[in-house]
Amino acid sequence: MESLLPGMTSAPNLHPMVVHFPIAFWVAATAAWSFALLRRSEDAWRFGLWLHTLGLAGGVVAVLFGFLATAQMGHETPGHDLIHVHRNFMLVAGGLSVLVTGVGWWRRSAKGGWRPVQLLMSVLLLIILILGGDRGAELVFRYGIGTARERPPAGAEHEHGDQGHSREPDESAGGRSHDDH
Repeated sequence: MESLLPGMTSAPNLHPMVVHFPIAFWVAATAAWSFALLRRSEDAWRFGLWLHTLGLAGGVVAVLFGFLATAQMGHETPGHDLIHVHRNFMLVAGGLSVLVTGVGWWRRSAKGGWRPVQLLMSVLLLIILILGGDRGAELVFRYGIGTARERPPAGAEHEHGDQGHSREPDESAGGRSHDDH
């Protein structure tokens, strides 16, 4: 399995691999609802509701994997407080998703006054999602939390088509690697 899926088998946890699903579904749902209100399209509104529902399901999976990842790391991990900030943003986003999706199904046949409110809640969900996702990105990209931090074996960059992207410091770039630009 390691030769088929080396990234997954070397990943410290699966949380980063599942978080993209709710993000994509919630963004697409908000876009569908925006289109539905502008064009008065029932089909686009229903499509957006299904996207919100899929986003909620994906969010539940992401939260579960997030809690498992946090439990594996322990409270002594450097940056653990930032993990709590990320978690809190994302739990608020998840709670708002429950509300948006629940109201969407409850009021699915209602037109008019509810829909702009639902769209506004969907936009608020995206704002909170962006803030929480930013903290998650900071954990990974700034502090390397939840990553293996291994160097690729010699020649591996050529196997995967990453020619010309050295991880070695470039003296002309002030000691930064090519990927830091």
